[in-house]
Amino acid sequence: MPYKIIIVDDHKVFAESIASILRNKYEVVEVTSVEKALQIVKTFSPDLILTDLQLPDQDGFFLIKSIKKQGLPAKILVLSSLANQATIHKLVQLEVNGFLNKNVSSIDLLNAIQKIIQGESYFQADIYNDYIKNFKLKSEKVNEITPREIDVLKLIIEEKTTSEIAEILNISSYTVEGYRKNLLYKTGATNVVGLIKYAMKINLI
Repeated sequence: MPYKIIIVDDHKVFAESIASILRNKYEVVEVTSVEKALQIVKTFSPDLILTDLQLPDQDGFFLIKSIKKQGLPAKILVLSSLANQATIHKLVQLEVNGFLNKNVSSIDLLNAIQKIIQGESYFQADIYNDYIKNFKLKSEKVNEITPREIDVLKLIIEEKTTSEIAEILNISSYTVEGYRKNLLYKTGATNVVGLIKYAMKINLI
């Protein structure tokens, strides 16, 4: 079955043009508001939500927070003309899976979607590089462990299985594996023993 994508954008001509590109490969639904997106996400079960930030009822940030709060497994790719560094910083803090400016080419959009669905992140290079430079998020700050990753780490230390962690945190097993990979990368560990050593180092146990 093809992957499912919801496009959230109130500019219908723009949304329809994006949808026409994506329908060659994906199952696509278009909605024009956050309210409609939150209604349909429960029945459509999208793999990816492609959203603008400027929407008529609530903004895209509200949508992202709502999706995260509900623990829904959908990936989130923001496609917006709001490309200032404060916006990017907020999106990074919300742990979205990617960001592209609305003037992006169809090839770059398809490439970003493919990578995100496969479990990677994809931020437009020029925008993200400026963000890294100006917010000084290199080295330690880039690799900072998020609160959600701490939750997963605690459960790994308790020897919970992936499925058990998924049930406890109300997220998918696929998402748990993503957090596990992030933890190994950020801590430099190669296995659970390494994660335990890291947890001891930060006084988690």
